[in-house]
Amino acid sequence: MLNPSEVAPVPWRNGAGTTRELAADPSRWRISVADLLEDAPFSAFPGIDRLFTALGPLRLTVNGTVTDLERGDQLRFAGEDTVSVTLDQPTRALNVMTRRGLYRAEVVLRSPSERSPDGALASVDLGEEIADIFLTTLA
Repeated sequence: MLNPSEVAPVPWRNGAGTTRELAADPSRWRISVADLLEDAPFSAFPGIDRLFTALGPLRLTVNGTVTDLERGDQLRFAGEDTVSVTLDQPTRALNVMTRRGLYRAEVVLRSPSERSPDGALASVDLGEEIADIFLTTLA
């Protein structure tokens, strides 16, 4: 079980926020929890597909398209897309990044009292929920 509170935050690539890298195979995939403290642009990750799971209410703008997300809502976008977050209050987000063409990520949220499903790459302790992360091989 991965626990974000046990990992020190590090600055984003662009310096506009912080993240806690929970697990990674650096050339293939990465699981992290971002601390979203203020409105900010996201860092670019060309060649990477991102699955973003909101852990609180927020607004994402991806290539000019605005999407309001609530806790548990997910959005997929390319790492080279122009993305920014707008917040009414600080929150967090779970990010699963995969090398384009290698994997497709899925995140399933469940209660801590529910049994962990078979085949998860990792499980993340989010307090009132557990996030199970699955990768499907594409290549």
